[in-house]
Amino acid sequence: MAVSGHTVRVRVQTRRFRCEGSLLVPAPGGYKGRVLDLLNCEAEFFALTDVDLYWEGGEDQEAPRQEDVLILRKGEIQFVVPLD
Repeated sequence: MAVSGHTVRVRVQTRRFRCEGSLLVPAPGGYKGRVLDLLNCEAEFFALTDVDLYWEGGEDQEAPRQEDVLILRKGEIQFVVPLD
């Protein structure tokens, strides 16, 4: 099953960490073609890929932890900023 869409690099802030990663957004145009539409859908979780993870208040604030995939629960998010 092919998924049509485009990836958008985003910065996500939670209480415990911030991260930057790529978010797959449905094909542009029409309904559900923006990051906001994806965040407002009924799904409780979404996935980021190619993630740089920064822990708040941790000892290694300068060096991000790199992850291939990060699954986020939308209830933990304080804000999302599209970087592209």
